[in-house]
Parts: sequence; C-alpha cells; structure tokens
Amino acid sequence: DNQWLPIGSGGGVYAGGGVYDKSMKGVLNGDGHKITGLYIDNNSPISNDKSIWYPYTSAALFSQLDKDAIIKNLYVEGFVNVDNKNCAGIAGWSGNLIRCIANVDVETNEFGGGLVAQRPEHVEECANYGDIKADKYSGGITSFSFSSCTIMNCYNMGNIYGKEYAGGITSGNAKGSIKNCYNVGNVYCSEESGQTGAIVGKCEGSGYMVDNNYYLNTCIEEPNEYGEALDINVMRSPEFISMLNKDTNVWIYDSENTNNGFPIFAGIVTFLDINSLKNENEEFILFPNPATDYINIKGDVCSYEIFDTNGKCISKMKKIDIEQKQIDVSQYNPGIYLIRCLTNDKNVITKVFVVK
Repeated sequence: DNQWLPIGSGGGVYAGGGVYDKSMKGVLNGDGHKITGLYIDNNSPISNDKSIWYPYTSAALFSQLDKDAIIKNLYVEGFVNVDNKNCAGIAGWSGNLIRCIANVDVETNEFGGGLVAQRPEHVEECANYGDIKADKYSGGITSFSFSSCTIMNCYNMGNIYGKEYAGGITSGNAKGSIKNCYNVGNVYCSEESGQTGAIVGKCEGSGYMVDNNYYLNTCIEEPNEYGEALDINVMRSPEFISMLNKDTNVWIYDSENTNNGFPIFAGIVTFLDINSLKNENEEFILFPNPATDYINIKGDVCSYEIFDTNGKCISKMKKIDIEQKQIDVSQYNPGIYLIRCLTNDKNVITKVFVVK
C-alpha cells in the first residue's frame, strides 16, 4: 500500500546552509537476483511521504549514486512516473552499472533513462526492456552521458519517446564513448525540432566516440549518422555476434530464443542450469553439458557446425550417418560454444554448450 522511496539523495543545500550528500557509496551485488514491483507514481492515490524527498532527489530504485558506487548483477522490474524529477529504473544520477537489466516503464517531463537518468560514470553489459517517455531527454540506457561516461556492450529493446532529444542507447553524448551496442526498440520524437537517433540523438563537443554500434533498420524514420542499420535477419544471425565482438567476447548467439533471437551476454548463460534445458522430445539431445573431453549428439542430425563466441566456425561435419555422434572437445579452451545442426528434415537447430 506504499510507493517506493528511492535510496539516497544528494546535491541539495540545508535551510541553514551547507551541502548534504546522502548518495549511495557502496557496492551492491545482486548476484543475478530480480527485484519486482518497483512502483513510484505521483499520479497515484497510493501514499508516498514526499517529505522524505530532498529537492534534488530523482525517482528510481536508487535516487543518487556516488561516482564510485557500483550496482551489478541485478534485474529490476516495475513502473516509475514522476513529473519534475529525473526518472529511471535503477539509478537517477551517477554511478557505475555492470551486468544489470531494467524492465521498468518510465514516464516524466524531465530526463528519463532505462537504467540511469543522468551522468553515469560507466555502464557495461546492461540491457533495457522498458518503454521510456520523457519530455526533455529520453534514452534506453541513460538519458544523457557526459565526458567521463563509457557505455559499452549494452542493448535496448524498449520503445523510446521524447520531445527534445531521444536515442535508443542515449539521447545525447558529450565527449563520452558508446561502443559495441545495439538497439531494436522504436525511437520517436514528437517535436519537429527534436533530435533523434537509433543509437544516440545528438553528440556534443569534440571528444566523443561512437564506434561499432548497430540498430534495426525499421526502428526509426529518419536515422542520423551514428550507428549502422541492419536487417532483422542479420541481427539474429551468428555472424552478427562476430560484428559485435569487435574487441571483446561478451556476446553470444540467442540459441534458446530467450531474447527473441537477438544477441545476449555470454555470462547470463552461466546462471542457467544447462542440463535442465534438455528435453527428450526434442529432435536431438546434447550431452554431457558442461563437458570436459567430448559431447554426444543423439538424434536425427545429418551435419553440424561449432562456433566460438566471436562467431568463428572452429569445427564442422558435413555428413553424419550414425545415430549417436561423439565430438572431441578436449582441445577446446574453457568457455561457451554454439553448435548449429541440420536435421534430415532440413530443420536448423542451434544449442549452447560449455567446455570446462
């Protein structure tokens, strides 16, 4: 029966003088857990004691993070709708986010971001699924990034609505860097003078870097020069993994269709009990998984290819006649691999397996 009161605040001045700083200054490791029911809405009759809200408090799970604070390995789901405040799913201001996912619908007449509203220091391997609507700056990962900010290996699936600036990853970038990211969500701007982009709406200054970013070619009517448009089939292919992994190896193919076929982060697979994914009624079974010396394929498979997380084919067999096939993986480096199999009925099935 109560709304969430954001943790932390800062940047205000006491009535008698002096500056207070109640920003979160630690490290929160969510360890892969999920927070649901985040609810902040100034249009709701459900109570929220606004006397606790300092003048510069933002509406999010954490109102303000210290520039050295870290939130990692956390999933947050909910709804935030507050006028005259910056709004986001996880952090309203500053901080570092690593391996976080937000599925929070955000609405505000100020700055709105999927994970961070304003001025993050570093955002890495994070994703947004919520719809973001903001009158000023609206972005899938953050509303605006500044000179110290690096956004890397992130993606957005939510729809972005703005009036002044709107972007799939961020609405604006001032001397910061955005790299190895992709956007699938639609991006809209209601004002003719507004600036929109599938990756970033507007870059300011001379020291910014926007490198190796991609977006779905149907997500925006008038794209700008930041990012490369791709067809949906390309963005769902193993080849796209190699493109994203330009100088990293965090992206893997969505073989289980958990993200509608679009790339996911390699580490997320380690949270799954891969053996529980095995189904005796499927066209083939892959075991043991994880493996050390070999894997077996049992089923109606006539050929296969094995890829590493960079999308490089490291092994293939064009014709298999026996019912059960054994593949030697003893020489593989420990890590995550994809096997793409063709059945005799010409169906293509892709699975993930791990070598320990």
